[in-house]
Amino acid sequence: MIWSKIENLLCDKTGFDGNIIGTRKIIKAVENRCLICGVNADDYLQILYTSREEFNELVELLVVPETWFFRDHQTYEAFTKYIRFQWMSKSPTSKLRLLSVPCSTGEEPYSLVMTLLDLGLLPNQFHIDAVDISKRALSKARKAIYGRNSFRGSNLEFQNRYFTSTDTGYQLCEKVKNAVNWSQGNLLEANFLVDRSLYDIIFCRNVLIYFDNYGRKNTLKNLHRLLKTQGLLFVGASETGELSNLDFEVIRLNGVFVGQKKAAVVKTQKNTSVKGYVISQSQTLSDNYPINQPKVTAISDNMQTVKPVQHLQNGHLESIRNSADQGNLTVAISQCQNFIYQNSTSAEAYLLLGEIYQAQGVESRAEECFQKAIYLDPKNSQALLHLILLKEQQGDYEKVKILRQRWQRLQK
Repeated sequence: MIWSKIENLLCDKTGFDGNIIGTRKIIKAVENRCLICGVNADDYLQILYTSREEFNELVELLVVPETWFFRDHQTYEAFTKYIRFQWMSKSPTSKLRLLSVPCSTGEEPYSLVMTLLDLGLLPNQFHIDAVDISKRALSKARKAIYGRNSFRGSNLEFQNRYFTSTDTGYQLCEKVKNAVNWSQGNLLEANFLVDRSLYDIIFCRNVLIYFDNYGRKNTLKNLHRLLKTQGLLFVGASETGELSNLDFEVIRLNGVFVGQKKAAVVKTQKNTSVKGYVISQSQTLSDNYPINQPKVTAISDNMQTVKPVQHLQNGHLESIRNSADQGNLTVAISQCQNFIYQNSTSAEAYLLLGEIYQAQGVESRAEECFQKAIYLDPKNSQALLHLILLKEQQGDYEKVKILRQRWQRLQK
C-alpha cells in the first residue's frame, strides 16, 4: 500500500517510529504536500525518492517543537555542578566543546550558553554546536525571539538578565546569540558531523523515544563517535536504558543518569591482596573523571565475585543516590531494596530502582519497578516515560499509545 511505503521511507531516513508519530498524522501531512505539488500519492512517493527538498518539506510538517528554556532544571543543575567542580578544575585552559541535537528552536543551546556565562566562563572558553533536521526551527533559533511558552517554571530570573521585551516577543541578547553555531543535519546519516572535532558533552534529550529501534541504534552510534573518551551524553529521563546497549557507562551524575563514553582499558592490572581478597583495579588511558570502579574478587577455588553490600545508615534515598553516583549500581540496588523493605509505599524509591535496573539492561525488573511507582503515584511522569520506552521496545504499541496519552494529560 502506498501509505505504508511512504511511512517506511520516512522511518528509514529519519528514524521516526510511525506508531509513535501516528499513521493518521503522516497521511494528513502527505495529503497536504500532494495538494501543494499537484500530484497523487503514488507520484508523490517518487518525488520523495528523488527530491531532498521535498522530503524536508514533508518532515517539517511532522516535526512539532516542544521545548522551553532550562527544561528539566535537574539536568541543568547536574550540568552546572559538573562544569564547576570537575571540568573547570581539571581542564582550566581547555575549550569546552558541546553539542545540542536536535536543538529545535534554540532554547536548549541558549540555556547552555547562559549557564556557562553565569559560571564565569567567557565565550572564547567554550564552543557550542546546535543541529536540527528542521530548517524552520533553525530559522527561529537564529532570530532568537521567543513567546511566553518558552518561559516556564517559577525561576525566570534569567529572562530579565538576558532578554529584552519587544512588540513581537522576548529578544535574546547578542552575547548569547553569537555563542551558538547552527547547522542542519540528520542524526541518522552515517556522515553526520564527520568534519567536527570531538565533543566533551552532548545533549540529545527527548528524541530517542520517538525513534524506532533502528533509529535509536544508529543515532547512539553517531553520538558515541562524536564524543571524546569519557565524554558525557545527556539523554531524556526515559532514554537511559538505551545507553547500555552500546559502549557507554551509565553513571549517576549529581542526581541525573547520563552516559559516559568508556575509556580504553589497559589489559594489565594491578593486584593487591587485602585480608583474603584480591582487589583488581583496571587502569584507564585517561586521567579524566573515572568510570571504572574497583572489583573485589574472593580468593577461592572458583574465584566467585563478592558483591559488596553497604548498610543503609539513614533509611534515606540520598545514600542510594550517592552509591549510584560512584558507579556502584549493584550496591545501589541492594540499598534500594533495603530502603523499600522499610518504606514500601515510596514511589521515588521504586522509580530509582527501576532506573538502575534499566541502566543494567534488566528490563523486566525495571518495568515492574516503574509500574509499582505509577501505582503508588499515578502522576509520576518520569516513571510513565520510562515505561513508554520499554513498551515501545517490546513492540506493544497499543500500550504505548495509552501510556503516551496519559503522560500528555499530566503535562497540561
